[in-house]
Amino acid sequence: MNIQHVISPMIHHVEMFFHVHLLIAFLSYLLVAVLLRKHLKHIRYRALDIQRVPLEKFNYPKISIAIPAFNEMHCILDTIHAALSSDYPNFEVIVLNDGSIDKTLELLIEHYDLKKLSKLPKSHMSQTPVLAMYQSHLDPRLKVIDKVHSGKWDTLNFLFGYSDAEYICGLDADSIVTPDALRKMMVKFIDSPNLIALGGAIIPSNEVIIQDGKIRRRKTKQPMFVGVQIIEYLRSFTSWRTGWSYLDGLLIIGGALTIFNKQAVIKVGGYRKDSICEDFELILTLHDYYINHGLPYHIWTIPDVICWTRVPITRTQLKKQRIRWMWGALQSLSWHRNLAFTLKSPMIGWFSFPHLIFIETFAPIIEFIGHICFVLAVVYGLLSYPSLLIFGLLVYLITGFYSWYSLAINDYYMHSFTSIWQIIRLGFFGLIEPLGYRQRDAYWRLIAWFKWLTQKQIEWR
Repeated sequence: MNIQHVISPMIHHVEMFFHVHLLIAFLSYLLVAVLLRKHLKHIRYRALDIQRVPLEKFNYPKISIAIPAFNEMHCILDTIHAALSSDYPNFEVIVLNDGSIDKTLELLIEHYDLKKLSKLPKSHMSQTPVLAMYQSHLDPRLKVIDKVHSGKWDTLNFLFGYSDAEYICGLDADSIVTPDALRKMMVKFIDSPNLIALGGAIIPSNEVIIQDGKIRRRKTKQPMFVGVQIIEYLRSFTSWRTGWSYLDGLLIIGGALTIFNKQAVIKVGGYRKDSICEDFELILTLHDYYINHGLPYHIWTIPDVICWTRVPITRTQLKKQRIRWMWGALQSLSWHRNLAFTLKSPMIGWFSFPHLIFIETFAPIIEFIGHICFVLAVVYGLLSYPSLLIFGLLVYLITGFYSWYSLAINDYYMHSFTSIWQIIRLGFFGLIEPLGYRQRDAYWRLIAWFKWLTQKQIEWR
């Protein structure tokens, strides 16, 4: 039997599948881009009035800013300083020292003049022993809870069961928020009573420096793959997730900055134990609970609130991060597979959840199959060069368009640059991403698929 007679129809069918897959992805991106433009226009109109509302004249709800910290002595001070600089009238900052073995606690005690309180805090959502509680004499809004190490999921659950605030803001220990972040986000909660979770735009801070809680643009160059990560974050947070928010189909919020309605999280039992991506898991759990109970709710993200955070600066760190993200996504999606094609929420069940599975989660497998077929087509002389050229250009143009589009619409981020050449350089990274970087990222995610299917433990710290 001629092997070409077997391979030729196989390659043809795979090629047709890729064309359909690309068309669906392109239409999805186009729809979100159109809706995003309408959403941003809506935000600009509202910004003329709402963001200037004097919150002091209202019964503004209290927010507890929760900062879980495990060996974060090198970045925790900038994060706390930025959080305390918020112009929102009613908030507290609670650092939860999750059994750090470095000098995180000692640094906080010395820098903020912490004094030990006689009464230990208790939480109805965590049984982890608390060693001590401190309060700053320099700024009473700052408290530090020193507890036995139990992981981020249990640490945040502890605060949900302890705090008397109406809203909890989860903030990573290496995240920097601007002073107006809480105010802008709480306006959305006050305006939308059914809003239960709200995230901001997460942007890498590797090309900026923090001075007295303010963002300063750094002129020194970063490695190429750091620049590509910046483009990735801009595409995801300032365009893609905002577009899904407008459709009420958002399934992912960046855990580096999220505000939750506390009672909504308590209803679902808080963060799930053993979850690898605890933030993604909680959002899916909230969707699952509110959809199945027929309760009105919204989960959104807004692009005009920026949270600066550090991204991996070495390939080893980036590899661990991507494997963890993919493994955790597969874990959470399998736990909540009942959301797929549910009639109780057509947008979640028939659009955003299937899109996340078939366009995003299965992407590395689809790309791997494509590479195998490409090699076979070359070896057996079956490669259609016109089809290859057209397909390659479409993928390249879609990626490039979305990269530049995301960069252009983020006015706040654009204004942090000091020259047009920095913007052009960053946009260039979006054009070279499909040439090598994406293939390596797909390979790492394939490793995560293998580890998840074989239930092997992953290393990510």
